[in-house]
Amino acid sequence: MNIVGIALVMFVAQSGAIQGIVVRGTNYPLSKANVELRRDGTNETILDSTITSDNGRFVFQNVPPGRYQLTVTRAGYVRSPVPIVVNANQPVLNMQVPMTPASAIAGTIYDGNSEALGNVEVQALKASYPEGRRVLTPVASAVTNDLGEYRLFWLEPGRYYIAAVPDSFERRMMSGGNISIVGGPFYSSAAVADPALGRPDLKTRNGRDVPVYFSGTIDEQTAAPIEVRAGSEVLGINVVVAAVSERHVRGVVVDGVTGKPAQYASLQRETKPEPFGPDDFVVNSESGSFDVTLLPGTHTLVANSANGSAYATIQVGNTDIDNLTLLTMPAFKLRGRISVEGRIASADLEKLRISLRRDPPPAGAPSLAKPSYSNPLADSTFTLDATPGNYRVNIAPLLNLIPDFFASASPASLQNAYIKSIRFWAADVLNTGLRVDRPPEALLEIVIGTNPGGVGGSVVDANGKSIPDASVVILPDTRPRFDLFRAVISDPSGRFRFERVPPGDYKIFAWADVDRDAWFDPEFMRNFENRGTAVHITEGSQTNISLTALSPP
Repeated sequence: MNIVGIALVMFVAQSGAIQGIVVRGTNYPLSKANVELRRDGTNETILDSTITSDNGRFVFQNVPPGRYQLTVTRAGYVRSPVPIVVNANQPVLNMQVPMTPASAIAGTIYDGNSEALGNVEVQALKASYPEGRRVLTPVASAVTNDLGEYRLFWLEPGRYYIAAVPDSFERRMMSGGNISIVGGPFYSSAAVADPALGRPDLKTRNGRDVPVYFSGTIDEQTAAPIEVRAGSEVLGINVVVAAVSERHVRGVVVDGVTGKPAQYASLQRETKPEPFGPDDFVVNSESGSFDVTLLPGTHTLVANSANGSAYATIQVGNTDIDNLTLLTMPAFKLRGRISVEGRIASADLEKLRISLRRDPPPAGAPSLAKPSYSNPLADSTFTLDATPGNYRVNIAPLLNLIPDFFASASPASLQNAYIKSIRFWAADVLNTGLRVDRPPEALLEIVIGTNPGGVGGSVVDANGKSIPDASVVILPDTRPRFDLFRAVISDPSGRFRFERVPPGDYKIFAWADVDRDAWFDPEFMRNFENRGTAVHITEGSQTNISLTALSPP
């Protein structure tokens, strides 16, 4: 749920009082709520705290000027921190902090024989989208009771994913190798008895116990979302945990220089590590052959030999994979040149960091290591190291495909700059991606534009009334361009604005209530694609539009 964009509150440092009331909805006072005041950006340090009175009121005295976060917690209710800017001579006496009733998700965990499983960890996860790929992070957890039942409570409204984790590494470590949290070890009638312990073992005879997502998949990319509304309880979210059989992947590592099987080659998995799974595999030192076992899902394998490397992203299903060939090739130089339409200081141009990001990125996780990069020389040329494969070109800070890597503020002369095109041979690979098979003769030509457009307007409801704090999102028609996804919050009068938008075709969407980053999810956006407002941005254009806030279908 989007509960950001709260108006900033002012108070007088000399009189020293922030006074307010915590309410449910709009006017029902909430007593016994814990109210904490922190310096902005320092969540660990609590400057002051208090408990609301029977009439829901709280007060803080003698708070010096500065930026703060007001955090309010109470059993059964949730909300985001309230940003506060403290200025002198502008007291506030009636600050109102509305709380949202918390929600819950409940269900039962079964084994493959439809028997209930006790003492299984169940997690509620939220999605984020680094590099445009969905990554799920636990935000709450519970353990099933003896009837296999679980209940995850005090959840904020929003979109969640549920996972049953029958063999949690953390719980193994806490129990010295056997799960023993809340009432005893994990039990399944299908488990194998361990004579030494006199109780069921955690390992099954056929396959591996792995996390299973609702509804019935071990691949987090295909997990089904659960929409949770304020104050609601979503029941019947049941998950069947059955042992999953690994599949054989057989193949050979071939030296691309000699055309013969690579001797003394190595093979690794470049994915998010599986519980207790190997990261390195055995390759026959003479024949270059390998036979590895992997769980169903998407995996990226990387092979290395004396004459280079190779990678392959494979989809493991319900059958074995045979005859997979990994052709290792030596690295080569990819040369390029930058041209600018407009004016950019040469010193600032030389600060650009150009790199190659594999396309798609490694399966199962965002890039785990910062890639090497090249800075343009004084003559605007650059050189990159590459091996055969598919890539997207990353040009920080103008085109950041790798969040957090190379993050920095743009110099003044780059404030209006954007990547207009990236040409390789006769094709523009900015939106489609780059494929290289061998050392190329052509240059990678990057063109930088300096005259972006802008778009702004207002957000209203179905009755034409302005909506403050609405989430407004602009998305490019070329959806793989995640670097162009941008979101703002409408101001108290419902106004919004996007500045420095690269020319192109876009759609703009507005929601009064939406999960953060939900617009990165193609499944979520499928319900809204035909309801967005199309906008064509040209160089230097300034467009104004009116948006009607969307609601779930």
